[in-house]
Amino acid sequence: MNWIKRIDWTAWIGTIALIICFREGAVWLMTQLKHPELGNLVGLIALLITLFIWRNVHKLPARLIDTNNKIMKESAFAFLPVSAGSLIMLVHMGKEIPAFLAVMCISTLIPLWIYAKMAKRWL
Repeated sequence: MNWIKRIDWTAWIGTIALIICFREGAVWLMTQLKHPELGNLVGLIALLITLFIWRNVHKLPARLIDTNNKIMKESAFAFLPVSAGSLIMLVHMGKEIPAFLAVMCISTLIPLWIYAKMAKRWL
C-alpha cells in the first residue's frame, strides 16, 4: 500500500487528461471535416506541436516527463494482443508475406524511429 502514496496522482491524471483531450478534440474536428480516421494522427501531431512550442517558451514540468515515461513503458503490454493477431494473420497470408512486411516496415517502424529521434532531440 506504500506504493499508492508514492504515485503522483495529480501528474498522472493531468497527463492522461491532456492526452485524452487532444485525441478527442482531434477526432471531433476530423469528424467534422469528414475524415474521422485521421483523428488519432492529428491528435498526436497537435500534442507534439503544442509540447514543442511549450518547451520553447517554458520548461516542461519534470512531473509530466516522468509520468509520460512510465505510461510509455507500461503501454507496451497493450500491443501484445495486436501482435498475436498479426501473427495469426501472417500464417494465413502465404505468398503475400513479403509485401505485407514491407508495408509494415515503411508505415510503422520508420515513423516510430523518426518519432523517437524527434522526441529525444526536442523533448
